[in-house]
Amino acid sequence: MTAGTAHVPANDRLARVVEALRPSAAAKITAFPPTPTPWAVTYRVDWPDLGDSCVVRIVDDTVDSSETAAEFAAAQQFAEIGVGPGVRLADPAGGVLVMDFIAGAPARPASTPQALALADVLARLHGSDWHSDLRLYASKREAVNVTVRELTAAHDYLALYRTALDQFDGLRAGLATLDSPQALCHNDLNPTNVLFDGDAAWLIDFDHVGAGDPLFDIATAVNALDLRDERAERFVARYLGRPATEAEQARLELLSCLALLRYGLSALTLVPADELTRYASWGPDQVGEAFVFARPAGESLGGSIFRLSLGFATEGLARLRGEPARAAAAQLRIPLRM
Repeated sequence: MTAGTAHVPANDRLARVVEALRPSAAAKITAFPPTPTPWAVTYRVDWPDLGDSCVVRIVDDTVDSSETAAEFAAAQQFAEIGVGPGVRLADPAGGVLVMDFIAGAPARPASTPQALALADVLARLHGSDWHSDLRLYASKREAVNVTVRELTAAHDYLALYRTALDQFDGLRAGLATLDSPQALCHNDLNPTNVLFDGDAAWLIDFDHVGAGDPLFDIATAVNALDLRDERAERFVARYLGRPATEAEQARLELLSCLALLRYGLSALTLVPADELTRYASWGPDQVGEAFVFARPAGESLGGSIFRLSLGFATEGLARLRGEPARAAAAQLRIPLRM
């Protein structure tokens, strides 16, 4: 599967993979809905006569080969420790990853049993060793910062994101002074990347994996899965094995702000350039709700992404200005730029 595949279209590569997996068996192929990341496409493949299913992810050859290799290595490691789907084929040179199909679905809000199952999965992930080259999050964060600076310098109507980037960088620098524990983190626990098969939790999509503060994953999950009050407390306590300390609660508050700002900035860079100019005079009615990925009928994918980016950025800035974040920053002695 590695030779001669670098410039083969995704559909041709898919046909080759399907035939190699189950020669001569009749297959049903279903494309997953389009995502904001056009450099990768994903398909579900079913062999009805054999009672077998898998997922095929095909990464475009425009993606840096080292990043594809790191993403596929992460998928294999997640599978090995039992927090991600089994991997049948990982071919970074050919840009093809084949995984077991998980008969699960996202949940927002997640139920208490689902939240507790995810806490156990994240504890297992964060307690595992990681390969030194699994640092996809850091490279993507740096690329996003560069792009956002370029966009905000060129377009005055994106001034909100200039503020969001300044706050993100300042908050991240402040949190770095805490010398918090580091662990292998998923770093992209939006609702679509956590699947629940009954009360069992599985993690998918591994292109932001890297070392970081494990409470970043926890804070993201609390917000992404809409865990509130008692459910949030039980989720955090299950993960830690005890109630959170005041310092940990303060970290979680500030990491929640960081995650919201990060999603707002990242989403902005995914809006196609030809669509971005349509929103030079956006108003409050175009601000989406953070982590709510429902796409209204008739809305373009680019429009949906921009709406979400506004939702994340505005909520992140508002939360950072709130009293809980200010109290958390004071407790941890982190100066805020607000």
